[in-house]
Order: sequence, then C-alpha cells, then structure tokens
Amino acid sequence: MTPLNFCLVLVTELSATIGQIFFKHAMAPSGKGMNLRSLAVGIAAMTVSFFVWEALLKKFELSYLFPFDGINRIIVVFGASLFLKEKPTPRIWLGVILISVGVMIVSATEKAPQGTPPAPEIQPAAHQ
Repeated sequence: MTPLNFCLVLVTELSATIGQIFFKHAMAPSGKGMNLRSLAVGIAAMTVSFFVWEALLKKFELSYLFPFDGINRIIVVFGASLFLKEKPTPRIWLGVILISVGVMIVSATEKAPQGTPPAPEIQPAAHQ
C-alpha cells in the first residue's frame, strides 16, 4: 500500500470517528432535545468516510482493505476518552492493542491492488 493510499485509509477512519463522536454529542441529554448542529457535522463526516472508502474499494480487494477498519476502533477509544471524557477499562485497552497488532500484520502483507477482470459483455438478443 502506498503512503497516499494509507493516508486515504486514515482519512476514512478519522472522518468515521469524527462522525461517531459528533453523533454521541448530538444525542447527549441537554434538556432541549437533539443537538442538530452536531448531528449535521456527524452526517457530513460519515459521508466523507463513505465516499473515500468507496474509492479505496475500487483499488483494493475487500479482504485486504477491511482489516484497516480496525483503526477506527482504536481512534474511537482515544477520541471518546479525549473529547467525551469516557474512561476506557483495561479490557478495552487490551482490545486496542490486539487490534493494533492485527492492523500492523495486514499492512505488512504485500497484496497487489485489485485487478478486477472486466465484466462479460451482454450481447443483445438477435431479432428474427
């Protein structure tokens, strides 16, 4: 994976994490109902994540790309701890370490970008 593609993976995961944090903030009890501004930012961030992920799927096989989604769980734990003042348990930190090791293993594999064979052409039926 090139540094540019890895940066795109990080953009996907960071924007998804930002979306999750803003969704949580939007749902926090405030006495006035849902915080629509936070909800809108969350939707925008998740939209960015979706479209960058789709672009990456055009370049790589899903089985290679999907384990990088584990980065999201790591960033969410740090983000929730930092921005939402949540207190992760030792079991959660163990999970973060295991996910980190898995992502490192996958990123170290030499997997070529997806070479999707062209779709077969559909021939129109002959009119008789």
